[in-house]
Amino acid sequence: MKIALKLLHIDEIASVTGIELDEHDEDLAGGSMTTIYERLRRRPELSSCHPFIVTVECTTVGFVMLREGPALPYWAKPGAISLHNFRISRKAQGRGFGTAAMALAAVWIAVHRPGSSSLTLSVNEDNSSALRLYRRCGFETSGHFVGRLGTELVLSCDVSELLKKYVAGRH
Repeated sequence: MKIALKLLHIDEIASVTGIELDEHDEDLAGGSMTTIYERLRRRPELSSCHPFIVTVECTTVGFVMLREGPALPYWAKPGAISLHNFRISRKAQGRGFGTAAMALAAVWIAVHRPGSSSLTLSVNEDNSSALRLYRRCGFETSGHFVGRLGTELVLSCDVSELLKKYVAGRH
C-alpha cells in the first residue's frame, strides 16, 4: 500500500474530510479540522506551521501538523520540531498507518529541516492508544505539564530513530 504525507496550504485544512474520530479522540487531537484551521489562521507565525494529510492509496486517513521555530510551544526544546493534532481515522487505526506517518514525518524533517534532530509532542496521559504508538516509534518521556484536558506528557524522539522505522518499513 502506498502511504504518503501531503503538505497542505493552510486554507485547505478546513476542507479536509474523511477523518472520522469519536468526540473524545477528536478533543484529544485538538478538535475538529475546522477548529484547527480557525486556531492556526490566527497565528502570527504561519510559515513555521506545516499541515499534512496522511493518505493511503490517495485516500485521506489522517492529519498531522509539524511546527518549528517561533511556532514551537513553550514545552518544546529550541531546535526541535513539534508534532500536533495527529489523528488517524477510526476505520484506519490498527493497520500501521500511524507508525508509517511518523516515519514519513521524520523523512520530511530530514529532507527539509536537516538541522533539526528531534521530534517532540505532548499527549494526554490517559490516551493509552496514542501512548502505545509513540512508545513503539521510540518516543521517551522528557517532561509533563497540565493541559486543557489534564496531565500532558511531553515525549521526544531522535529523528534518526524514526528514519530507521521508515527504512525498515520499506523492506
